[in-house]
Amino acid sequence: MKKEKSIFELFLIEYRDEKPKYPSFRVSRRRIGIFSSLVKAERGINKYIKEQKHYEKLHNDNRLQGIFGFLIKEFSFDEPSWFHPKNQRNYLSDGSFWDENPVSEMVNKDGDLEEFLGRPADKIRFQIGDLVEVFGYDTVTLDIVGMLPPTPEEVQQLHENNRKRYEERHENYNFKLDSSDDCYYTLDHYGDHGHPYAVHLFPPRFPVSDKLRKKLEKVVNEVHK
Repeated sequence: MKKEKSIFELFLIEYRDEKPKYPSFRVSRRRIGIFSSLVKAERGINKYIKEQKHYEKLHNDNRLQGIFGFLIKEFSFDEPSWFHPKNQRNYLSDGSFWDENPVSEMVNKDGDLEEFLGRPADKIRFQIGDLVEVFGYDTVTLDIVGMLPPTPEEVQQLHENNRKRYEERHENYNFKLDSSDDCYYTLDHYGDHGHPYAVHLFPPRFPVSDKLRKKLEKVVNEVHK
């Protein structure tokens, strides 16, 4: 079987605020390269950081302080994708790999989405009650984790429970989870919630005030009463 070709887009996430701080700050994202393999895209990250270090040395300009992180998105080559990636990975400001969403968002030749079978426990970076930076379109917000992506065991139990209900009604069971289910449930200090992908979550890097921490802990405690 012929292996499907991919291209890999590398995106740089930069700070837009001169002095970013919580509960939220502005960022921007821009594509800085297209590569023929994941290895080459990751080399692109290291090359970009190296060039910024060189520029800092020559001009005494702290360019590295402007890097928030990186994203790599994998797309099918020579196939219509409508900007739906096959895989997404995020990287910290030093270029180190952090996490990925490996389930494709593309519809296959049969018109179906790839099935999400659960995220293994050892692939879940955060736990309930952890503070996280959530990357949005142009903003990063400090949230607290309220629920985790389902594990393979939890997905299997979900299917078993639902299948029984369908069988009792003599209906065919064809429900499947997809890439949108491989996400966390997070809350901000107002109590508003979101369902961000794993690649949109980063570990906190700035000081968190006691007041803000208590607000976040309060909203997550309300969810788990």
